[in-house]
Amino acid sequence: ATQIVDFCLDLAEVMLASGADTRSVETAVVAVSTKWNLAPLDLDFSGSSVTIQYAPADVPPLVKVRTVRSDGSDLDKLARANQIVDDLIHDDRDMTSAVSALVAVLRLPPRWPMWLSDVGLSILGISIAVQAGGGWRAGLGAFVLMLGIIVSGRWLTDRGYPQFFVSGAQGAVASAIGTLAIWAGVLNANGAATMVAALVVLLLPHPSLVTWAQDAISGFRAMAVARAFYIGLVIAAIVVGVPAGIAMTHWLRIEVDPSGIVTQTLPLWASLSLTVVSAGANCFVQQASARVIPVAVVFSVVSGTALWSMRHLGLPLLGATFLASVVLGVLSTIAAARMRTAVAAIAVPAFCGALLPGVAVSSALLDFMSGSSGSAIDFVAAVSVALGIGAGLVLGGLLATPGARRALR
Repeated sequence: ATQIVDFCLDLAEVMLASGADTRSVETAVVAVSTKWNLAPLDLDFSGSSVTIQYAPADVPPLVKVRTVRSDGSDLDKLARANQIVDDLIHDDRDMTSAVSALVAVLRLPPRWPMWLSDVGLSILGISIAVQAGGGWRAGLGAFVLMLGIIVSGRWLTDRGYPQFFVSGAQGAVASAIGTLAIWAGVLNANGAATMVAALVVLLLPHPSLVTWAQDAISGFRAMAVARAFYIGLVIAAIVVGVPAGIAMTHWLRIEVDPSGIVTQTLPLWASLSLTVVSAGANCFVQQASARVIPVAVVFSVVSGTALWSMRHLGLPLLGATFLASVVLGVLSTIAAARMRTAVAAIAVPAFCGALLPGVAVSSALLDFMSGSSGSAIDFVAAVSVALGIGAGLVLGGLLATPGARRALR
C-alpha cells in the first residue's frame, strides 16, 4: 500500500508541475488506485500540496503529503505520465515497470532546448504585434525585446527575486523601451504601442488562467483560490510596471502622446497564417512532444476559424471564445484518446495559438496608455476571456467523453 501511495503522489506531482488541471490529476490517481485495488482512498488538493489518505478498516490509516514545488508547463512530461496511466489501465505495464517509468519521467530533461523555447516565445511576440496592426517593424522589435526580457527575467529569478517583482520590472522595461523607440524615431506611435502590448500579453500567465477556470468550474476551490492569488499578483505587477516604465521616460523629458492609436484586425487568411505559426511556436514553448505538433496546429486553425466565424455572426468576444473552446475541447478529447496522450498536450498549444485574447488585451492596454476612461475595466474584461477558454474546454471534454470512450475500445 505504501508503494502505491508513493506512486500516486509522484504521479500527482509530475502532472501538476507539468500544467495539468486538478480534475485530470484526480482522474488519473483514482484510475491507478482502483486498478491496484487500493480503497478506500481519500485525495485532497490544497494550494501547492497533495494529500492522500489510505484508511482500511483493519489497519491504521496511512497519510502522506507531497508539496508541488514548481508550476510550469511541460506537456511532454504530462503526456508521458498520462501514457503510463493508460498502459496500467490496459494491463500493458506491471507495478514495477510503472514505478521505473515514472521515476524516469521525473528525471527527464526538457523535451526542447531552452534557446528553442525562448525563440518560440519571441515568435509569439511577432504574431501578436502583427495581428494588432503594428506592422513588421513592431513584430521585429517585439522579437528582439522579448528575447531580452526572457533572459533578464530568468537572471532575476535565478537570483531569488519573486515573480511579482520580475513581472513588474519586465513590464516597466518594455513600456520604457517602447516610449524611447517613439522618441528616437525607430517606430511610430502605433508600432511601438503594439510592440509593448504584445510583450505584456505574453507576460500574462495564460495557461494558469485557463487551469484556474477549469479548477473553479470542476469544484476544486482550494486549488482555484491558490491559482487566482498567483495570477492576481502577476497581473497587479504588470499593471503597476507598465505605467512605471512610462513615468521613467518623463524624467528624460520625452513627450509621447499615444492617443488615437487603434488596433487593426487582419483578414482571415493572414490571421490563420499567424495562427499556424503561433501554435507551432507554442508547442516548443510548452515542451510538447513532436507527434502532437501537427494535430495541435490543425486544431488551432479549426478553433481560430470558429472564433472568426462567430465574431462575424455578431457574438461578443467572450461568447465566441467560449464556443470555439467547446469545439477545441471536443476535438482534443477525442484525439487524445485515439493517440493515448493527455488532452492538455493538444489543447494547450492549440488555444494559445488561436484563442488567447491578444488583440483585446493589446487594445485595452493602448487605451490605458492614452488615458481613456474605463481602460482598466476593459483590461480586466479582456483578461477574463481566458475564463471562457477554460469553461469551454471543460464542457467540450464532457461532451466528447462518450466518443473518447468508444475510441479506446
